[in-house]
Amino acid sequence: MASAKELFLWCLVLVCVSGITEAVTKAPVVQVYSRHPVEPGKENIFNCYVKGFYPPKINVTLLKNGKAMPDVMKTDLSFEEDWTFQLLSYVPVIPDRKDQYECRVEHSALPTPKIIRWDHNSWSVTVRHHWTRRSKVPSSPTSL
Repeated sequence: MASAKELFLWCLVLVCVSGITEAVTKAPVVQVYSRHPVEPGKENIFNCYVKGFYPPKINVTLLKNGKAMPDVMKTDLSFEEDWTFQLLSYVPVIPDRKDQYECRVEHSALPTPKIIRWDHNSWSVTVRHHWTRRSKVPSSPTSL
């Protein structure tokens, strides 16, 4: 009788564990960005960082004007403290206002592919300040 009870308990544990592992999915969080501030006509790196997803099977495609880009590089798949996964896909680009760059992510936790557009057309302006040393401290901020 004890062996039948043990067998039943082991079957119950097996069903519970397999049900949990099959049921747990987490949708990826997707971020797109460039390595450097965007300057027209200058080479940059288009990055697509995908994190927080489970299971680990994922498809990340970098697109230029709707077409898959060649020579895309990827980091090794790694996991975070909560055992979800992360991945970085990136490719060198020379941004132009007429081009659209997107990251398409396909994962079992998503009902349809997630497509995130990189808004590189909001060209950022970098302002550099050159400070000179003064011998006396100004009495107010307006005297600078």
